[in-house]
Amino acid sequence: MVERYWTKIMVTTGPEAVEAVAGILMEAGAGGIEIEDPRVWQEMAEQARYGELYPTVEPVPFDAPVKVIAYLTGDCRQASAITALRERVLALKQVGLDPAPALVAAELTVESDWADSWKEFYYAQRIGERLVVKPTWENYTPSPGEIILELDPGMAFGTGEHETTRLCLVQLERWIRPGSLVYDIGTGSGILALAAAKLGADRVIACDVDPVAVAVARENVVHNRLEAKISVRVGSLASIAVAGQADLIVANIITDVILAILPDVPDRLVEGGYFVAGGIIGERRGEVLEALEATGLTLMEEEMDNGWVCLVSRK
Repeated sequence: MVERYWTKIMVTTGPEAVEAVAGILMEAGAGGIEIEDPRVWQEMAEQARYGELYPTVEPVPFDAPVKVIAYLTGDCRQASAITALRERVLALKQVGLDPAPALVAAELTVESDWADSWKEFYYAQRIGERLVVKPTWENYTPSPGEIILELDPGMAFGTGEHETTRLCLVQLERWIRPGSLVYDIGTGSGILALAAAKLGADRVIACDVDPVAVAVARENVVHNRLEAKISVRVGSLASIAVAGQADLIVANIITDVILAILPDVPDRLVEGGYFVAGGIIGERRGEVLEALEATGLTLMEEEMDNGWVCLVSRK
């Protein structure tokens, strides 16, 4: 494999010039912009809206510098290129924006290193009453009663950061019964399957149509030592239903897929079994509710977070 190189450009500027600096970097060829604003971290730590465990954040002055980061293809560390960028940033004074301190730095990045750089911002987080999602590379001392899910999402969806995943985790904590059989449809990183097993399910069958996600989920199952309880397969609800009727089916996928599999859900559930459907945007809630009623399922509970809906129904 031939490794690709990128130049990481870091511009430290004043808060009022952030948007303009981002525009300069985009014009220079950046495909996207990353902004490190210390005020954002402070606000998130103060609110702790979803139970994330952030590091201690010191009070941040209103005019604290912001770092604007971009990646340019190839090696762009030439002094002339960096000087030209800094001159453009300093020129923002002419339009009434204060770019201070206007520091421009560059470093060469290997794509494989870049792919892992997001891990620096992924922290352990508490979800629901007992669940804690912890990165595999981070140390964490659990409190009494906490259930730890160790996770490396790799290239698959599901870290507990997204509203849909959190909503489903909370519902699993409420509805999983000891000894149950659970189907996890569209498992992604395997986070919901791990939670189901650790919450008391005797057997969990997880599936995903993406082979990469299946590989990631299997690694997380092994890391959590749950091979005896969890089986991960490439496929969909129809392909895993040979295992029998489940006590609970969870599907944290997009609305269209929820609607597509709904007609098959009742036959895959035991009488009194539960269907936890996540990944539903609020605008399509009514559409999914109608489909649930059409299949004979009864809505038991629903919860919304930031425009996303999770619906729990019963056979």
